[in-house]
Amino acid sequence: MYNTIIISIDELWLKGKNRPFYFKTLKKNIKLLLKSLGQKNTSVSIENHRFIINSEEPFSYENIKAISNIPGTNSIIPAFRIDKNYELIFPAVVDEINRTGLSDIQNFRIYTKRVDKLFPVRSMDVSRDIGALVIERFPELKAKMVKPDLQVEIRILRDYIYISSEKIIAPGGLPVGTNGHLITMLSGGIDSPVASYLMSKRGCKQTFMFFFAYPMVGAEVMEKIEKLTSILGRYQSGCRLYVVKFGDFQKKLVKLCKNEYRTVLFRKYMMECGSILAKKIDGQALLTGDSLGQVSSQTLTNISEIDHFTDLTIFRPLVGLNKIEIIEIAKKIGTFQTSVIPYDDACSMLAPRHPVLRSERSYLEKFIHENNFDKELKDLVLDAEIIDIDPSGELTGKD
Repeated sequence: MYNTIIISIDELWLKGKNRPFYFKTLKKNIKLLLKSLGQKNTSVSIENHRFIINSEEPFSYENIKAISNIPGTNSIIPAFRIDKNYELIFPAVVDEINRTGLSDIQNFRIYTKRVDKLFPVRSMDVSRDIGALVIERFPELKAKMVKPDLQVEIRILRDYIYISSEKIIAPGGLPVGTNGHLITMLSGGIDSPVASYLMSKRGCKQTFMFFFAYPMVGAEVMEKIEKLTSILGRYQSGCRLYVVKFGDFQKKLVKLCKNEYRTVLFRKYMMECGSILAKKIDGQALLTGDSLGQVSSQTLTNISEIDHFTDLTIFRPLVGLNKIEIIEIAKKIGTFQTSVIPYDDACSMLAPRHPVLRSERSYLEKFIHENNFDKELKDLVLDAEIIDIDPSGELTGKD
């Protein structure tokens, strides 16, 4: 088991004089996650623009996987640390080969990266010499430079040498908390969790909002929403979910508006609730899983009209993606299997047979002018149930 993890950064190389802010935020996110995982006696340092996590107790596979979900990181490398002594490298490489097991390994490669140029042996010489010793020690193995069964990497950094043979690709992008605060309109479907993940990679801290169509749908849908938020919380360094009981308001709206405008008006007032919450908790914009033309409320005209009647900017990172592309990302981030669990959706239950595809602004303006729901919507947000999720994805409390 590994006691060290090397984290390579992603876009932070490009930040120039602002780089310390991004490094500080990423380091804080790493520490928050380690604490929530219960990984004790750890230290986080920065060496040659790499984050090095050392722990007195080995990292479990689950904890390594959790660390690999942190936005702003390019890759996660579990490693063994040794002193900067050339004589210690070969025994450590042998230990790493033995740890991986030899049953499925026929060939190998030794790759050396000498970040510390003061180290007296050049990278190519280290790789050649250690590779020759490996062949002598393990005669059944052959050297192969391209796509070997096993690649053992030797990283010579400022203070230590690190030996590893595994690299886990991380989300990349920017650390959460460096690029503003979004109110994410979470549904039980496939799209909105993917939109959330993409904006996590852009450094956006998110507060989630779910519109619970109680009493038209049962409480079982909340288990699904809590699971989705738990998964997304792992990319967020923790998060908070607001559950708005929206069902009675939807039934009221159905009685007042034209049948074909139901879905557009549901969306309009959901966005208004999002704006109310944003003002309350310093959110700066809204986030949805809209994809252009996917459903009737997401035609270009309807999106434009919803934006016109919404105070805040609405981000739609999926707007140009098709469903297959969205599903591929959902599978990658672990939300797909939860998203496809069947559940009752009041928006679908109340959807008109022929929804409007090109809303008329004159009708929307007239309806909004004649029906003032300001207090009712503020009360819905004020009475929302609050659920907290820690950086490891665990639910920590409800209010």
